[in-house]
Amino acid sequence: ETLKDLTAGYHQDDIYNVNETGLFFKCLPDKTLTFKGDLCSGGINSKERLTVMLGANSSITHKLKPLIIGKAKKQRCFKNISTHPTKYVANRKAWMTGEIFCDWLKETNREVKQKKKILLC
Repeated sequence: ETLKDLTAGYHQDDIYNVNETGLFFKCLPDKTLTFKGDLCSGGINSKERLTVMLGANSSITHKLKPLIIGKAKKQRCFKNISTHPTKYVANRKAWMTGEIFCDWLKETNREVKQKKKILLC
């Protein structure tokens, strides 16, 4: 079966695609530009990371709330903020797990479904 066959019964508004990626927010670049003769010292790459999952429907009329997975149960930077445009969850390695994905899927399905069938690719 081709993707066209699988999506034949769905409107573009009802076909969603999601993807996750690792965000190494403290990593140093492996190259830099310097002036001739200037010293440039290297550093050690940090392993600090977040996992980010983003998604939208095929017609790009609905973008899903980003899912951020970190290590800290409570982020200090969000201490005095009651709402923000992402969903944040934590686990020991800041990785996606089956449990986190299932919870996200149930919540997203409630938000998106609206008494119609959707396709998640």
